[in-house]
Order: sequence, then C-alpha cells, then structure tokens
Amino acid sequence: MTSLALLGWAAAVVTLARPVLTAPWLASQPRLAVWLWLGAELSVAGAVLAAGLLVAVPPAALAAGLAGIVAACKQALADLGAPNATLAVVGLVATSVLAARLLAALVVTFTTARRWRRRHRAALLPLARQDVGAGWTVVEHTAPVVYCLPGRPGQVVVTSAALDALTEAEFAAVLRHERAHLRGRHHVLVALAVAFRRALPGLPMADAAETEIRRLVEHLADDRASERHGRHAVATAIVQLADRTPRHALGAAGAADRVRRMLAPPTRPRARHRLVAAGAIGLLLAGPPAVAVASAGLAVEHATCSTGSSPTAAGPAASQSPGG
Repeated sequence: MTSLALLGWAAAVVTLARPVLTAPWLASQPRLAVWLWLGAELSVAGAVLAAGLLVAVPPAALAAGLAGIVAACKQALADLGAPNATLAVVGLVATSVLAARLLAALVVTFTTARRWRRRHRAALLPLARQDVGAGWTVVEHTAPVVYCLPGRPGQVVVTSAALDALTEAEFAAVLRHERAHLRGRHHVLVALAVAFRRALPGLPMADAAETEIRRLVEHLADDRASERHGRHAVATAIVQLADRTPRHALGAAGAADRVRRMLAPPTRPRARHRLVAAGAIGLLLAGPPAVAVASAGLAVEHATCSTGSSPTAAGPAASQSPGG
C-alpha cells in the first residue's frame, strides 16, 4: 500500500506540474519557479525509487538499516520463484535500473557540457582578445552575439558585431545579465533539468521542466540586469542580439516573451503566494521520504508490539504446565 501511495504521489506530481507551475503569478518569481520545478523532479524520482525499494524490502527491514536491506534482498533472491519473492526482485531490479539511469544521466550531462566548454575555449583562444580590465573576451564575428561560458573561471564572450550594435547602456545591461548567470551558477540548474529529461525520455513533465528552467534562468538574469540598468535597456538589448547562443553556453539572445516581460512586468505576488510556493517546495522534497519513514516506523512499532505481547500470551500456558 505504501508503494502504491508513493506511485500515486509521483503520478499526481507529473500530471499537475505543468499546469500549476506555469501559473501567471509565478512569472514575477522565477527563482521560486525554478526551485518548484527542480523540487517536482526530485519528488517524482524519490517517490518512484522509494516505491520500488519498499516492494523489494519490507518496511521493518528498511528500518533496520543497511544490514536489514541487504538481508531482505538476499532472502528475496534466495526465494525467487515464490510470488512475493519474485515481486520483490522485480522491484529491486526496477529501482536499481532507475537509480543507475539517473546517476548516468547526471554524469554524462555534466561531463559532456564541461568537455564542450573546454573545447570551445580552446577554439576561441586564437581568435579572441581579452579586453583588459573589462572582464570580457572579444571575438571578431559578423553576428551580434553575447554569451557566457561557465566554469573556472567563468568567461563572457562578446562578438565585435555586438559591440557595434549595442549602445553603452544596452551593453552594460547585457554584461550584468551574463555575470548574473555566472554568479548564480544557472548552468547547474539547467544541467539538472537536462539530466532528468535524459534519464526519463518521453516523459512530458521532463521536457516541460527543461524548457521552463531554461526560460526561467533567463528571466532571473534579466531581472538582475534591469535592477541597475533599467528594463528598457534590457529589452532593446534582447532585440538587438542574434539568437545564436552556442549549445552549452548561456546567452542574452532571446525570445519575444522576455521583451514583453521587461516592457510590461508581471504583478508582484502577495506574501501568502510566496509562502505557499515555499511550502510546496518543502512538501515536494519531504513528502516521499516522510511516507517511507512513517511506513517503516509503523512496521517496527507493529513488530515490537507483537513481540511484546507474546510473553503474556505464553504465561497462562506456562502456568498450566505439569509440575508448575
């Protein structure tokens, strides 16, 4: 029953994530929206993993720690062929496969992006000149492009055409936008969404999460740039820049909704809305572990109560034994 409840939780989050997390009032709170999406993804993965583990390992064995889990898995493998043992092995295999896919997707996503950025830097080096004291790298190119390459150290790349196309205020806004990406480590947030989609291909929520998080980190950087340089400068810079940001970089080129958002900012949500969003993040993260721990605790309590009642039951029989 606990496994079914966890699977139901995962299905509900998958179904409700997109309509709920694209609510209009979240447009002015991109940071909260990003963490809601990541919380939803982690909640789904945690619920499914916990459901499979609880099928393979009885809650009482789970409460006994690693030794209890290992013993339960060995017992299920030894009894393979019996209905309950077969179901336990299926749950164990499914959990292991999903955990392996998630881990592999994380490793592949981060290593692929890091390798691409390293090669991109090496390719830029002969063509680029460092603008001393300014903190960006200029590349001769006919297309107006500005983007950042995360890493150590992070790097902002500007084409010569972008320098010609942007006014001083627009260029300052774009630089602040890119530096906001670097300081906020937005590439990590995007990579987590990419890894989730890669681990669960074909899941609509995973595709939506990656699309939304890519959009939301641009809103985060836009907001940071507009705080100092104004929304009009950010909006006109977005229009001026070509939408040619490299694949594993974060750039200030962009979409019409970003321009509309700068020129017609969304209404700030009320304090209760922010509290609800923060509570939802906590619920998403704590829900599956709480269900699993509660199930294990109830199983241990039941086992303890059953064991504690056995001497009482045996007492009368002992008192009636011969010679007693």
